[in-house]
Amino acid sequence: MKSIKLIISLIGIWILSSCGSGNSISEQNISELIEGRKFEIENDWAVPLRGSNINLIGNPNSITFKNDSVEIYLPYFGVRQAGGGYSGEGGIKYSGPIKDLRFGSGDKKAMESIQFDANIKTENLRFFINIYPTGNTTTNVTSSQRDAIAYRGQIQKIKEE
Repeated sequence: MKSIKLIISLIGIWILSSCGSGNSISEQNISELIEGRKFEIENDWAVPLRGSNINLIGNPNSITFKNDSVEIYLPYFGVRQAGGGYSGEGGIKYSGPIKDLRFGSGDKKAMESIQFDANIKTENLRFFINIYPTGNTTTNVTSSQRDAIAYRGQIQKIKEE
């Protein structure tokens, strides 16, 4: 009897979670945000190359696009491959112009993609962001000095300051 209740509970949780994330953003709004280059991505999960997924809810993190610049703060969990330090930050922090910005879209999933580069002192970073019609995002970060890491989150309007 307990296993039947557990199964029913799990099915209920699955149904509720698959109905959406509560994010009421539409495909049209997503396209407008991307075209206007004024949006923010906040992540719920970090997916390091080595290890398990890490829940980021309640931990500050964001990728904020403002016209031709970007502000990034992402916690980093992984291995540094080359010399240098974490600059006391322990994460990926960048604020400045967007370099080599490229947009694309995937036909099958109607997703949008954004790719750009950033340089932090001697480290070169490349960001690959996929934005799905639901507003969910995946961000993959490759580095010249660290293991690759991915993040899962949502796109949203920039929060009022």
